[in-house]
Amino acid sequence: MKILIGYAMRSGSTLLQHILGQHSKLCAYSDLSSFAVLTRLMLGGDTGHRHLCIKPMDIIYLKQQVRIYRHFDKYLWLARDPRDSYLSCMESGYAYLFWPRGLKEAGIDTGLLKRWKKIYRHFFDAPERWHLLRYEDLVLQPDETLAGLFDYLELPYERLLPFSQFKMRNGGDYKIRSSSTVKSLSVSRYIRQLSALQIGVFENYLGNEIQRLGYS
Repeated sequence: MKILIGYAMRSGSTLLQHILGQHSKLCAYSDLSSFAVLTRLMLGGDTGHRHLCIKPMDIIYLKQQVRIYRHFDKYLWLARDPRDSYLSCMESGYAYLFWPRGLKEAGIDTGLLKRWKKIYRHFFDAPERWHLLRYEDLVLQPDETLAGLFDYLELPYERLLPFSQFKMRNGGDYKIRSSSTVKSLSVSRYIRQLSALQIGVFENYLGNEIQRLGYS
């Protein structure tokens, strides 16, 4: 079984990849470390793993068509409230990795919001393809959320949080490396940190996407 993770930047995708990478039946790769494995997969070569999970860099989802879908059996889409993703981007320093700065409205870089709108279309154009996970559910209800995930993947349930080990070799995030679990304070940060005017900018650019992903 080959699993693909779809996501937009700072949605918690590396967290999900590390969770899956701990499962006894799975080997998971992230970002730069996934390139070699993904290349072998696309060329029809042997990856050396019976069950494999790949989280490519999100720039692949900026394309109108993604040509790697046919090489996978299962598809996971990880969503996070884009207002929290934005704050995490700015805090982490990853906001402008492979992406130029955009025009600002009320201090919000609208270029990043347009980037995410392009990425989200891969989920909204074919929602039946994806098993939707929400970062917030993974943080607040990890056992129930992972139980549903493993049921979809047809894998035995294993309790994987907090982390028993951290495999930086397969792609990593320094924030995860410093902690064995996740904290509820990472949910709905925007309520505490964004003004009403700034929240309105997100409504103008991503209001439909926010609603369809289940965020008020």
